[in-house]
Amino acid sequence: MIRWYLIFSICLAAPARSAEPFEAFLQKHCVRCHGPKKVKSDLRIDTLSRDFKAGIDGHLWAEVVERINAGEMPPEDEPQPTGDEIAKVIEQLNFWIREGRSARMAARPPVAHYRLSRKEYQNTVYDLLGVRYDAAKPGELNADTLWHGFERIGSELSLSPSHVERYYRAAEIVISRAFPIKPVEPQKVRKTAADLRYRGGEKQQEHLKRFGIKRPLRNLIFPGRLQPAFRHNWFGRTGPEHSGLYRARMQVSGIRPPGGQAAHLRIGKRLAEDSNEGLIELDILAPEDEPEIIEFEVFLEMPASLDFRVVVSDIIDRRKGAHYRNALSKSEYIFTHSSETRLLNPVAPQMFDEDGNGIFSFVLLDWIEWEGPIESDAERATRENLLPPDDATPEVVAKHLQRFAERAWRRPVSSGELKPYLSAFDAERKAGEKVFDAYQVAMLGVLTSRHFTYVVEGETQARARLTDWELASRLSYFLWSSMPDQALFEAARNGNVIAGVDRMLEDTKINRFVDDFPRQWLQLHRLGMFPPDRKLFPDYEVWLEESMRGEVVHFFQEVFAKNLPLDAFLKSDWTMANPRLCEFYGLPEPKTTGFKRVALLPEQNRGGLLTMGAILGLTSDGTRHRPVHRGVWISEAIFGKTPPPPPANVDPIEPNPPDSPKATIRQKLEAHAQNPNCAACHRNIDPLGLAFDQYDAIGRWRTHEFVEKGTGANPLVNPSGKLPDGRPFASVEQFKGLVLADRERFLQAFVEHLCTYALRRVLTVDDREDIQSIVDEAKKKQYRLKDIVRAVALSELIRKR
Repeated sequence: MIRWYLIFSICLAAPARSAEPFEAFLQKHCVRCHGPKKVKSDLRIDTLSRDFKAGIDGHLWAEVVERINAGEMPPEDEPQPTGDEIAKVIEQLNFWIREGRSARMAARPPVAHYRLSRKEYQNTVYDLLGVRYDAAKPGELNADTLWHGFERIGSELSLSPSHVERYYRAAEIVISRAFPIKPVEPQKVRKTAADLRYRGGEKQQEHLKRFGIKRPLRNLIFPGRLQPAFRHNWFGRTGPEHSGLYRARMQVSGIRPPGGQAAHLRIGKRLAEDSNEGLIELDILAPEDEPEIIEFEVFLEMPASLDFRVVVSDIIDRRKGAHYRNALSKSEYIFTHSSETRLLNPVAPQMFDEDGNGIFSFVLLDWIEWEGPIESDAERATRENLLPPDDATPEVVAKHLQRFAERAWRRPVSSGELKPYLSAFDAERKAGEKVFDAYQVAMLGVLTSRHFTYVVEGETQARARLTDWELASRLSYFLWSSMPDQALFEAARNGNVIAGVDRMLEDTKINRFVDDFPRQWLQLHRLGMFPPDRKLFPDYEVWLEESMRGEVVHFFQEVFAKNLPLDAFLKSDWTMANPRLCEFYGLPEPKTTGFKRVALLPEQNRGGLLTMGAILGLTSDGTRHRPVHRGVWISEAIFGKTPPPPPANVDPIEPNPPDSPKATIRQKLEAHAQNPNCAACHRNIDPLGLAFDQYDAIGRWRTHEFVEKGTGANPLVNPSGKLPDGRPFASVEQFKGLVLADRERFLQAFVEHLCTYALRRVLTVDDREDIQSIVDEAKKKQYRLKDIVRAVALSELIRKR
């Protein structure tokens, strides 16, 4: 079928204003499928509002334009309009849409408020005062409401009394950390393995104490995958006494059985007996005779401690597990902690078999040291000259508070705006409080004001563009997820904000964008929402899940850092993997821990985002793959189209009867799609998901689909299908090739996702021409990722209210 592509940004001369030819076209080519007798895709064209100035159905008319341009309307089996007829209808619709947009822009409310997300609040208080605050910690700020994965959409981030209360408490914590009454002096502490005691249940602990035994952390494991009959909960816990940032170092090595997986260490923050927050996880590849030193930084809030868990990755059978359990029950057993001791007193029958090989992988920890609380010069510099002296006059106090408020509110502040906060300061002073304490009350008011907790754009007099100060904040929260720095404030003062975009892209704070955007765009929060069934997928554990999530983020980071084309997201001959992920994908094991760029071969059936374990896992339900879920995800993330919800009262897909031949999910979907109410949507969605049928619920490659019930052998997987435009494919590689061949469509969707993130709002038909301008600029830059981000930051759209 001919596909008609019309450039919307071209101003067409003298558009036809009469509605008669337009309505005649709809009656002839559209109403039959989208009218009173039949409603395909939940769209009735005959009832759509023709009031384009109100814009009630503007987004649906824009969808009609796109579907006509793409050749999807009318469908192939219906009479086709001529190219001239299509051009005139599109011309007419575009004129009305543009006319309506102009009217709505003129009627926009004068001020818009966008509440900071938790992560943005956390970053902002750090950049403002050099203070670390964990906004996602239980009991702190409320969780953000998500919109299709995005956590910063203004219309979703409402404000409740609970928010206000928690903002007040958060501000108190931040101020007390920034200006402590009694600063803590840094110290350096080292503990050897012999100093680290086993922490088990009370009975086990009493048993050890009775015999004077110290169970060291060095050879403890957390058997996360042992059979319940011999599962123990092993921990090692240690840490400093004061809140703050600490630099930790430790010397570790690992033991692994022949053919087994590398020992895995998880270090977290223990906040309470039932709360453990992960900090870092890594596979220990260093052998016992060549230990490695690992260094990392961690922020700890008291009461808290470092909590070590050594996670068993190997599946341990009952015979070895019983051997392990029985050895622990021997009261005369001598617990040792070092390789030297083991040579004198052969260690741990529970850890080694008769030949001296490890029964399972475990970590050997020789020592750990921490230094802190530590604070950088840059962090201290953020607080310079913020506090007035003890003998400050009211004028000096007002000057200090104004300087603080202008940074906190990210714009110039008038003396009139500060009156309530200075009044609070005066009241505290009259009540007998010192300048230091009274001034903190005023600071508390500044940090709980809506001017701090919100990004505020606009003023009482309506205008179409942002001020330089507003633009500085929009760019900084887009690229840095935080407030502008001093250089950006100076640029706003001089009216030259845009000139700083390249500097912002090279600043280390861009890593916040590089980490946050892919997580939100690709909806990585859904990974693990339905934990895989351990009976069906015994190889799946938390570390594999975290490794999958890390692959996506590190892949995005690599594409951004190297300014590679978007093509890599669709198809690539490399990925970013750590040892656990290499084992899962069947790749050669790397020689070092952490994520490294590794080459992929065609027979490994990987490459690009679409075949990563995280993407395949988040579109499954924990027991089986979900082609419809995968199709919907691809439609949204890759093509930028959200399918309509399923009709009400649609019968679900039934499980396979035990006495019937085994049937694939594909076969069941094909039968389900025979329902006329379901056929239209499934025709466009199912092929997108079925292309990935050779990957199971956790993303493993397969050739046959496991069907639990039914007769006969497990059936072969069939990944073939057709794209909505009719192009066929026989495999996932062919599918990726077709998507790549139409990469402008992916570019369009990617730019829309990026602008949604940058603007903190849902895009509308009014943004269409500006989006097209960014797409055109990105094409000139060969679709390169960093250049696309730069194009958005420099666009006309980013400057508009």
